[in-house]
Amino acid sequence: MGKRQIGELEVSEFIVSMLLSELAAVSVADLTIPFVNSLIPILLLFSLEMLLSFLSLKSLRFKRFVGGRPSIIIDHGVIDRDELRRARLSLDELLTQLRLKDVTNVGDVEYGILEDNGQLSVIKFPSVQDVTRDDLGIKTGGGMMHALIVDGTVSDFALSLLGKDRSWLDGELEKRGAKAENVFLFACGPDGKTVFQTKEDKKK
Repeated sequence: MGKRQIGELEVSEFIVSMLLSELAAVSVADLTIPFVNSLIPILLLFSLEMLLSFLSLKSLRFKRFVGGRPSIIIDHGVIDRDELRRARLSLDELLTQLRLKDVTNVGDVEYGILEDNGQLSVIKFPSVQDVTRDDLGIKTGGGMMHALIVDGTVSDFALSLLGKDRSWLDGELEKRGAKAENVFLFACGPDGKTVFQTKEDKKK
């Protein structure tokens, strides 16, 4: 099912997950039932879910058949009552979802789309969207900092993301007079800003 939360699961995925938990509990609750009696249907359901996921990726029509399609609930500030009724969503529930998206005025919403996983996507009119640094012409630096050393362990993956190698890291450690195994945290960003803390600093 991938790295998804419960609220992001398709209907079929949620049903399969519930069935799997029930089947797994059967052999635990009743020791007289052989474990293989639960294992076979578990493997069958698991294979079926993998097949459904594969077909959904390959065919948009099949995906819509299994999981449904998004519904446009709000169109240019106007609530579509027919679509709201088809989605079995009350007006109070819609307004609650909008408040959770920091929207208090339906008229500010260009499109409100109820996704097939039950989440409401809100697209505001450009005139009421938050001003960004790009809009103001402000240059931004920084970027994500990568933890190169965590509790004495070097992350080659983080080094590759930063575009650096071990020799560069050794040079940085030599500048600070430290060894990797004695470093509690060494993080570095694309702009060159660093966070450096040894294990001795941690104890202070």
